[in-house]
Formats: sequence, C-alpha cells, structure tokens
Amino acid sequence: MRFAFLCREPVGSVKKRIAIVGAGPAGLVTAGYFVCRGYEIDVYDKLPYPGGMMTFAIPRSRISLSEVVEGWKDLEQNFSVKFYLKTKVAVGEGYDEGDEFVERKIDLLELSRAYDAVVIATGTWRSRRLGIEGENAKNITTALSFLYSRRLAEMGLARSSCFHSIKKVVVIGAGLSAVDAVEECLSMGINEVYLAYRRTIKEAPAGVYRVRELMARGVKWVELIQPKRIVVENGYARGVEFVKVQLGPLDETGRPRPIPIPGTEFVIETDLVILAIGEIPTPPIYSGDMIKYIDPSGKLNVGNDYRIPNTNIFAVGDVVTGPSKIGLAVDHTLKAVKAIDAMLSGEKVRVEDILKKLKPIEKKALGFTPWSDSIAKSICDFLGRYAEVYSDACLSMAPFIRVFDYSKCIGCETCNAICNFIHDGKSYIRIRKTDEGLIFPTSCLHCTNARCQSSCKRNAIIRGDLDEVLIDMKKCNKCMDCLYACPVKAIRISRGDIVNCDLCLPLRQGGLTPACISMCPFGSIKLVRK
Repeated sequence: MRFAFLCREPVGSVKKRIAIVGAGPAGLVTAGYFVCRGYEIDVYDKLPYPGGMMTFAIPRSRISLSEVVEGWKDLEQNFSVKFYLKTKVAVGEGYDEGDEFVERKIDLLELSRAYDAVVIATGTWRSRRLGIEGENAKNITTALSFLYSRRLAEMGLARSSCFHSIKKVVVIGAGLSAVDAVEECLSMGINEVYLAYRRTIKEAPAGVYRVRELMARGVKWVELIQPKRIVVENGYARGVEFVKVQLGPLDETGRPRPIPIPGTEFVIETDLVILAIGEIPTPPIYSGDMIKYIDPSGKLNVGNDYRIPNTNIFAVGDVVTGPSKIGLAVDHTLKAVKAIDAMLSGEKVRVEDILKKLKPIEKKALGFTPWSDSIAKSICDFLGRYAEVYSDACLSMAPFIRVFDYSKCIGCETCNAICNFIHDGKSYIRIRKTDEGLIFPTSCLHCTNARCQSSCKRNAIIRGDLDEVLIDMKKCNKCMDCLYACPVKAIRISRGDIVNCDLCLPLRQGGLTPACISMCPFGSIKLVRK
C-alpha cells in the first residue's frame, strides 16, 4: 500500500503542523494526503507498529504485513513523518483493547495546543459483550482479542497462545469479525467450528456468500439461536446454552427482532467461545467537557466540518462512522481531509490541481504481473457467474491490461473510494452486490481486443502508453455505442460526458502507480503484460 498515493514528494507548501492520533487505515491515509500538501505530520499510536487492525487483527491470509509496512515506511523515510508509538493520547483515564503496550500518555487537549490541528483516527478498539451469565470464563474471548493475540504471537510480541490445544470452537455472530475469527480457526487446523447466529443466513451482515464459503469448508452454521448463558466448570466454559428464536417485527436496525421460544434450550459443548458481535468506536475521550460529543453507540459526533466544536480537533473514519470496512473508513477520511485542508490552508483544494503539480517522469516505474491465459479464464468465469457478463465474450477480448484478482478481493471498496477521490466524485469503478451479499468491483479491463474501440465510428477510442483504452473527447460525439458494446459496462456517462478509467494517467505521468493499485489492501488489483 502507498498511503501517499498522490505524490512522490510534497507538491504543496502549507507550513502547518498536524498531529494524527491513530495509525490505522484512516490515520495513515490522512498522513498520506497531508504530506503531499506540504504539512508537517506527527502520528501517535498506542501500538508498537503502525497499521492498526491491518497489522494487528486482520488474518494474514487476507492482508500481507509487508504491504502495510511498505506504506508506513514510505511516509517515514520519504516524507519525514514521525511516528510516536506505544503512546496513548486521551482526555482522562480509560482502557481499551490493545492498550497493554502503552508506555507514555499525553493529554489530548495539551497536544492540541502544540499543533495547528489534531486529527483523531482511533477506530474501534472495544468489543461488544453479550451480558449473559458465565461470560467471564477463562476460555471466552472476543473476535478482536482472539485475532489480536494471534497477530502478536506471529510478530514475536507475545508468547504463543494456548489456542493450540483447542479442538472445538463456537463463534457467536455473523459479521466480518466472525468470518475473520472462523477463518483464523480453520487456519489453525481446528476441525470443529460452529458459527451461531440469532437470525437467518439472509440477515447475516457478512452476507450469504461468505457464510456459504465457510460452510463449504466444513464450518457448522447454526441459525435462529440466541446464547442464554455460558456453562462454566472450574472457571472454564464447557458449553454455550442457546435458546431457539423466531423472527418478529423489525427492530431499530431495520432487521427482524429475534424472539426466544421458551422450552427450546440446548447446549453446544466447546473448548473455546469467541464473541464476534461487533466492535465499538473508541474516541480517546474518557472524561471532561468533550465527552458530551460521544453518542450512546460510542461514536464521536463532529460537525459538517469534521471538527469537535470550538476546538482544533477533528475526527475521521470509524471513530465517527462506527465499525465498517476499510474502504468505507477511507472514503470518509478522504472527504474529511479535503475539508480540513481547506480550513487550515484557506485554499480551495482540488485534487486536479494537486496532480498538475506533479513533476513529469520519462521512465515510469510500474510493476507488471506476467500475463497467462488462466488470468482471463479466472476473471471471465467470475464475471460470467456473478456480473451477468457472457464468459465467451469476455474471453474473446483478452489479454487485459488491468485485472482484478477476485480470489483475493474481499469487497472492501477501497478502490472505489480512492477512484472517487482522484476523479472528483466520478469513480470509474463500479461496486456490485449480488443477492447473496457478494461485493466486488468491476471496471475497464483495458482489453486488447476491445469491443468499445471496434464499435466507435469516429475513432474516438484510442490507445495510450500501456495500450490502455482512452477516450478522445475532441472526437467523441456521445453516441453511446461504446457503452452498449462493453460487456463489463465499464464505460459510462458522468455529468454529460462519456468517461472511462484511464489508469490514473496524471499519476502515471508523475511516476506513480494507478491509485486503485497503490491502495488496495489485499493486492488484488494488478497491471499485467504479455
């Protein structure tokens, strides 16, 4: 990942200092934007390394640690960003998951007096609890704590946990945290894993598709059951007593309310219980006047300017929106940083103007994956199954220039957020969602045998340096033949113009990689060359 995806060196000269509290995705994206604008950036985080949950929670099967390290090292070495780690910035005293590495504490209000602005990006480091009998047994953990302890052991920051003796696990919940916890259990060789949910698979926040993927791997899905108590012996959970439920009227979340059915209690025996019922935002405010800006769900309420009223303290990402996917946190952050920048600099900030300041580079250092026919088959089979694209038509247009590896993509939507930011609200990436809850991006594949090009009667579709598909707007008469010719529906109308992905041409001219590729957390977007 390259968090400073807009530049190779600062292209602005705003000589102001910003402190960022939190070094997860939102904090690092904030740093990446502001260093390109010429701000002096210091980042404070309670953990021993930057990256937040990308480093300390998400399974390695999903995200490579080297991707994250490369990103924050770039900020540190090439943009002089200072990281103050094992440091907790807060108002008052409080404890959240991940705080055990803290060696230094700084008062948030004192910090705000030392900088022109402070940006809070502390995410969601507190797990929800069930509030039932026996929940404090020794072998009960939360999804976050479970994943966190596994990452610490891998990095040599903690002793290897006792999880190696576990043979049977019950995971309670059906969101992304639950899916991550289950996948981690499977990677450990645990063969008997139950995934218990109080609604049906149709209401599972992770989506039907992800749950069925786990079921195909042997996970036992049990729906319409609700935990009633933990069966405890000698301080250890030996089972979970569930009660069957039926779905009633919609609750405040818009989902059917589970109603317990008396007399249907039963026990699932287990060696480990993982509570995966979600996380809560953790704003670094535990006391004082500013606590009034924290709502009952834990979210930090800020104004339309992303600021805590009457302060120079701003907030971005999940600490404001609540727990979400990486891409949604990034999207909120990118909208916020432009507003914060305009307030601090007094300038009307446009990404287009930032890109115009990039110094042209003759030799572009782009990375390519070697082309193989299997790439085309994988993409076209996937699109044929889930995106209403005829597989044969797709294959006839290969080879492709830019590809999506759908075996790695988890639908985090970061690519869409970045593309939307780069192109002033006109993302050239389309996020699709199937009835089974599978979320994935599609965009121009820059086909060698492009039907859009052969359909254009005015020769308005041309080729660039990489043989990518470009639209010559001087020739285009907006007949829309290309829209109907493209099987992927990548070309579209935006604000009256025919538009298509140009693989971030201004960035490439400045020696940078297309932004969707730079910022994909999972390395699932690639340039290929035959």
